[in-house]
Amino acid sequence: MTLIKNRMALHRIPELGFQEFKTKAYLLNEVVDYDCRIHHVGETGLVLYFDNRQPDTIAFRTDIDALPIKEDTELSFQSQHPGYMHACGHDGHMAMVLELAAYLNQHKHQLPHNVVLIFQPSEEISGGAQSIVDSGLLETYDVQAIFGFHLWPGLASGDVFSRKGGMMAQSSETDIIVKGKSAHIASHEQGIDALEIGVRLMTDIYDFDQTVPAEEYHLLKFGEIHGGTIRNVLGEMVTISGSIRSYSDATQTYFKDTLNQLAEPYRKTRGCQIEFKYNDGYPAVINDEALFNQVRKVLPNLNELSLPVLQAEDFGVYTQHYPCVFFFLGVGEVPPLHNPKFDFDMSLLTVGVETYRQLLDIKLK
Repeated sequence: MTLIKNRMALHRIPELGFQEFKTKAYLLNEVVDYDCRIHHVGETGLVLYFDNRQPDTIAFRTDIDALPIKEDTELSFQSQHPGYMHACGHDGHMAMVLELAAYLNQHKHQLPHNVVLIFQPSEEISGGAQSIVDSGLLETYDVQAIFGFHLWPGLASGDVFSRKGGMMAQSSETDIIVKGKSAHIASHEQGIDALEIGVRLMTDIYDFDQTVPAEEYHLLKFGEIHGGTIRNVLGEMVTISGSIRSYSDATQTYFKDTLNQLAEPYRKTRGCQIEFKYNDGYPAVINDEALFNQVRKVLPNLNELSLPVLQAEDFGVYTQHYPCVFFFLGVGEVPPLHNPKFDFDMSLLTVGVETYRQLLDIKLK
């Protein structure tokens, strides 16, 4: 079966973002003879356009990169690139869209839309989705809706899930840097204890977090704290690292402003410096409500998630520019994403392909 063959072949050649040269060569070899226009985006991105001379164009996106993880499975088709692995299911995503491409090559003239297929580089380290948007191809082909899939452990095997509005979180990787003044602890009054201030500030932040209404689904957590050099000297600098995740720019801004306000009393009363550094990663994946309602008409068995997830995905870039709906394909109780033992039942990929085929008949208006 071509679907399984492609997944296995792609699993063997994992590559990092913007370095997916073997992956692109494999994909190109599969589609080069198809009745479509092939566009290269950067060195490793591909966009296919199946022209059916229709007024509407819809798009389907797959990510193509892998992770710097050493595989620990017993698969017969393990990674041939030591230290790299498709541990996030992108090999399955690509196999589904390749299968869709084969279907379009045979049936595009029976469909109500033109179709764009996006083979996007660099989802894991960001920049890939933006490179596709910046290429101008989606605008050139007047894309009016974009769909995407992610394999999802922990959801019922073979079921498809989505939801209106917020689906996946916006992520701001956060560093709080507290700068004090070093002094021997026996003369602590001569110093400014950055470690104490940092711990107190983190407690204030967690206390604030408890006041956020439950319906404002979010994450505000810290996983690292580093500071000081020796037990009997006040730490001069402390760095606290964590993440802020939510589903709107306004909420992210609110959290950032509040953290700065919580730091201000320490600046004034303790004479320290407190800086906040944010690496604003992927925007939130926001499913378009009107498009989602149309999706439900062609996918009557779609399962609706009661809550969004706190993971992030650069599909959010597309949702900032185009009506989009993103889906999860449940793969059951398997090792989590980004785990060296991650694997899934490949037969489930047929569910994703069939879902894509059903979406080909969607009415946009």
